[in-house]
Amino acid sequence: MDFRGLFAHFKEMKHYFIVVLLVFTASLYLGWQFSGQYASFLGAQVSGLQELGDKLGASKHPQLMFFIVIFLNNALKSILIVFLGLLAGVLPLYMLVTNGMVLGYVLSLQHSDNLLMLIVKGILPHGIIELPMVMLACAYGLKLGILVGKSILQVFVPNDKKTARRELRRVFNLTLPLCVLITGALLVAAAIESSLTMWLVGQ
Repeated sequence: MDFRGLFAHFKEMKHYFIVVLLVFTASLYLGWQFSGQYASFLGAQVSGLQELGDKLGASKHPQLMFFIVIFLNNALKSILIVFLGLLAGVLPLYMLVTNGMVLGYVLSLQHSDNLLMLIVKGILPHGIIELPMVMLACAYGLKLGILVGKSILQVFVPNDKKTARRELRRVFNLTLPLCVLITGALLVAAAIESSLTMWLVGQ
């Protein structure tokens, strides 16, 4: 697997990284500052997560179950969003907006005295790995979607000028090391979230 090629390609992806970071940040702000306007949608998302958490907490081996569910959920969604970008580049953006707004909504529900502790104890330990991986997946999903669109537009262009198709093939060949990187990092993040993060939140 060409990890060296993938890391080298990150330099070419800087504009996509900036876009996904801005979209996520703006979405987090919307979820935080305008939580009342989106309360029904965001509240349903949070309620679903709480119900799942309650079921896992009541299981025979809660820590193990949390680890498995967190890892599979994050890894499968992230890998899926990379390839769904081939069908519609807007799907990675939708995932970013949804995750950002849900996080902002959760933060808005906290008392100001507890907000910093929630970030430090409940988000930072695993989020420092998890969030960049989700954004990385969305950036490549967006890139693939745009290249597919360009390839379609260049269908009547002479073969020697069909740059988008060649670029699409090159980027697609990087998806295997990309998925391995994302999966490995999210495995570590899930281990931290199901152990250290849960312990810190319980203190």
